[in-house]
Amino acid sequence: MKKAFFILVFLFPLLLNATHLVGGCFELKWLGGDNYNLIVRILRDCQNGSPQAFFDNTITVGFFDKNTNIKKLEVLLNFDPLKNDTLKFTGPNCANIVTGCTHIATYSKNIILTPAQFAGSNGYYLSWQRCCRNNIINNIVNPKDAAMTLYAEIPSPKFLKNSTPHYKNSPHTLLCINNLFKYNMNFVDVDGDELKYSLIKPINGNLVPTNSQSNVASAGPYSNIVWLNGYDDNNVIKGLMPLSIDAASGVLTCFPEASGIYVASIRVQEYRFGVCIGEVRLELQFTVTNCPNIPPLASVITLNNKLISGDTVEVQVPDNICLKIRGVDQTDSIYMRIVTPFSDSVFASLPVFDSISAGKLMVETKFCFQTGCEHERVKNSFPVYVELVDNGCPISRNAFTTFWVKIKPMPLVNSTDLLCMTLENDKETYFYYGDSTKPSNPYFERYNIYRGIDYKNNKLIDSVYNKTLHLYHDPNTPGYSKINYTYFMVGVNKCFKSGPTSDTLGTFEQLVFIPAQQYLKYVTVTDNKKLELIWPATWERDFAKYFLYKSIRGKTNFELIQTFENLYDTVFTDTRVNVMDTSYCYHLIMKDTCDNLGPVGKVACSIVLKGKSQEFMSKLYWNNYMGWESGVEQYKIFRSDPATPFAQISKTDSALLVTDDKLNLNEGLFTYYVEAKENLKGENLYFNAVSRSNNIELLQPPVVYLPNAFTANGDGLNDKFGWVPVFVKDFTIQIYNRWGEQIYTTSDKHAYWDALYKSQPCQEDVYFYRLSYTGWEGTEKFTSGNFTLLR
Repeated sequence: MKKAFFILVFLFPLLLNATHLVGGCFELKWLGGDNYNLIVRILRDCQNGSPQAFFDNTITVGFFDKNTNIKKLEVLLNFDPLKNDTLKFTGPNCANIVTGCTHIATYSKNIILTPAQFAGSNGYYLSWQRCCRNNIINNIVNPKDAAMTLYAEIPSPKFLKNSTPHYKNSPHTLLCINNLFKYNMNFVDVDGDELKYSLIKPINGNLVPTNSQSNVASAGPYSNIVWLNGYDDNNVIKGLMPLSIDAASGVLTCFPEASGIYVASIRVQEYRFGVCIGEVRLELQFTVTNCPNIPPLASVITLNNKLISGDTVEVQVPDNICLKIRGVDQTDSIYMRIVTPFSDSVFASLPVFDSISAGKLMVETKFCFQTGCEHERVKNSFPVYVELVDNGCPISRNAFTTFWVKIKPMPLVNSTDLLCMTLENDKETYFYYGDSTKPSNPYFERYNIYRGIDYKNNKLIDSVYNKTLHLYHDPNTPGYSKINYTYFMVGVNKCFKSGPTSDTLGTFEQLVFIPAQQYLKYVTVTDNKKLELIWPATWERDFAKYFLYKSIRGKTNFELIQTFENLYDTVFTDTRVNVMDTSYCYHLIMKDTCDNLGPVGKVACSIVLKGKSQEFMSKLYWNNYMGWESGVEQYKIFRSDPATPFAQISKTDSALLVTDDKLNLNEGLFTYYVEAKENLKGENLYFNAVSRSNNIELLQPPVVYLPNAFTANGDGLNDKFGWVPVFVKDFTIQIYNRWGEQIYTTSDKHAYWDALYKSQPCQEDVYFYRLSYTGWEGTEKFTSGNFTLLR
């Protein structure tokens, strides 16, 4: 086949224009002394049904001074058909889904770069120019008129002997839509120079279509290609992740979103001792297509055998976790690689997992981790990278997933409460304390007990490891009646981290502390059938219980209806009430941990609203609200009807009776409630409290007023037969002439009759009507009569 290709090159020179340039790169190897090997690799596609791409027999490469652009050397290189290679797009045993083919031609020649000829200190550049690029390129302007220029920069051979970087992996230029593409051309530098990578705008060159076959080496500066609108140096191939290259590793990354042909130029710069000494550029044409195989999928599915969702797993010291990580592929073998930078940390306990796993259609592995106190130093979540690769066609699809592990520190031991104190013999002190943790709390290590004098000079005097004792005895407090010994406690967890400080208790405080009187913030009606009570949490530090008592207004016997053992359990809903008829009263008593009961709380009583309907008005009355230290500032009265939401219609300062005579005549059902507002002038204020009464509904009887005559003479006065509905809900009227013929009907209570029948004026005469209507109480009423039409 290689020999046959050699023959084709010379038998069909006229077909050279049938293929297009799709990439290329320079390589210059130092062989010793002033001797170098110049290598040019050029990529062309094959079209028009040809199985091969066609290359020039010779090419000309120019060496130019970077400072003056003066040509220093022109090298003629011959095509070596024995080094022709085919660029493979698809994976092994896969059908090619890309039309045509791409071949890589190699031109090489040994050359001499003498110090006398290349004595400049600014370095030199190499270039080769040729037309043409593919006319189907999607990211540049006028691709059919675009040439390609291969370009490289080298240091002065007089001062520095150097070989340029070269790639070891064949260019991989087939990308799949909506699939993550990652590939490394694997550039190497035999001199050990540091390589830095970037994408740069491809060079167009100085060739024009009319001179496209010129085999000359022209000096720069060269023009660049022009990006099509929407593309730029950082957006060469559009996608969720545009084409990019890692500056340090040279890994290309892209997640394309649209098919097409795209050109790009990869610049590889070589640095020696921090100074850039040269560069090569790899020109490539990428094909993005819709690949039929579905990419694999990775996910973390369980945490300690429990299903989870999301990309962050939280683990708390000292938990031991095992994550099950799964990768699936619908049709192919699948390989999974797991990497985490946490494995490189200095901790004694590190995650345990299989870094590489393989399977058919599905692969699973475990990521296990025993956390400890040492890991509390990890302040941020650490990543775990999962990479999946399948054996699908046309190319291997891959997927990259990152999940995060967040290490939460061991919970602190909550502060406890110092409750009661007992003093004996003027030298011994006992105090009781609550338990801030659950009996089986795995994080508890100890309580540290501190003692000071009059809240100063606090020192650690003891530690309690049995948290169930709840009693501490200090035998060394002589003269406590004259010296105020003060105590507080601090909980410590098993990572030896101290929690919040408890309250402080002193010997000068009384042994028996009587709780203060408790107050209800408000008693209010809810859902028109229940009463809700809210009170502020007591400030007492040795709280034990609330006792809630209830009675009917006017009675003195209160019964206990509920006990509350949580300090912040300060809301109660009473469903065993009749809010429409009865006002209920409540009060609260607090008990402390030393079984001391406070005084009877301030009594608060609910509001009951009642009322009755009178002609064209509503009479409303209610009982006063009781319970606020400074009383009620005002009562607000609210009304609604079927067409109007609740709105305030009146207010009073102290009166408990209101007459509503501004009713909506279009409606007949009226709902009311009263709202009491706390007087804010007192010393004991309860958050600007409000209490609401029950809702009541009052009905007005319906009535319709009709005239006995009207004058339809067009003078603008009394020209239509109308009626006035008051408090009417449903309405129907029918009008008849003297022969019993119905000439008008309507169910619109706001309509009128314009003395027309079949669009013709009716004559003066006596007419009859039948009327049916209902009010909001639902009773239908009927009436009939007559009226006179005058003109």
